[in-house]
Amino acid sequence: MKSVFFSAGPFLTFFLFFGCNSSQMTSNDPDGFDLTPGQLITQNILHNGDEREYQLYLPSSYNEGTAYPVLLNFHGFGGNAKDYFAYESNFQEVADQEAVILVYPQALLLSGFSVWNAAPFAEDNKTDFDDIGFIETLIVKLQDQLSIDPERVYASGFSTGGMFSYALACFCNEPIAGVAAVSAAQLNLVDCAPSPINVFIAHGTDDDLLPYYGSSDIASIDEVVSFWTSVNQTSTVAQESSYAFDKETVYQYTYSEGINNSQVMLYKVENGNHGWFDHEIRGQSFTYLIWDFLSTQNFSGSKD
Repeated sequence: MKSVFFSAGPFLTFFLFFGCNSSQMTSNDPDGFDLTPGQLITQNILHNGDEREYQLYLPSSYNEGTAYPVLLNFHGFGGNAKDYFAYESNFQEVADQEAVILVYPQALLLSGFSVWNAAPFAEDNKTDFDDIGFIETLIVKLQDQLSIDPERVYASGFSTGGMFSYALACFCNEPIAGVAAVSAAQLNLVDCAPSPINVFIAHGTDDDLLPYYGSSDIASIDEVVSFWTSVNQTSTVAQESSYAFDKETVYQYTYSEGINNSQVMLYKVENGNHGWFDHEIRGQSFTYLIWDFLSTQNFSGSKD
């Protein structure tokens, strides 16, 4: 089984984020709930006696009469939820334009660095954090206190945050309708028994932290794709497109016609490094590509 923890040194290069420029509010009540559309709000929730923190962003058009989709966003190793909202992916624009509730949970510290428990059943796991349970508790709270569509809860993450998104698809008892993983490995191919869902993968071939082609303890991206196409029972032959940039070429592979119309989408960034990709494909950033892909399906299948 794969370990969830990485040495601190190289990861700090990628997870020292800039300060958050968004308007922010704070709720000090551990189980309180502020409803302020258009602002990033710090929230706390009690889980197993521990106070856990997350950032909440309601779209500017939020009202109680509409059931909104929810996108859970998970920062990487050593990262911070507030800064991930501001710096890494710009989902705020998607939230306001597409009417999406954004949630950015904060990971706990292990040896001084924030990390998600992305392999909860691994024998060599270095953390016993109940992050899966935390997210289950959080989803229930969101259902109780916000106007959300429980069939349209999605998970997206960068690096170890993407690993944890995979883990939610595998182990979460609350429905996860689709996942996106950017520069992330999957650590649980053996234990994982998910429902068919949409899966979005973006990874660079020159990633030196989580190698595209795998290693002795990390599955290759091709193995991850094969796992999900098997789960979804999609076509085995992908529809292919390519997009040339100055230093990289992005290859798009779409595996479709799966159970409940599920798909697997791979963006292979030739010469791409470990990071959140800033390429525009057909005029869209990866942020929009992720949402456009995930939002086509609810937990029961295509919503169209």
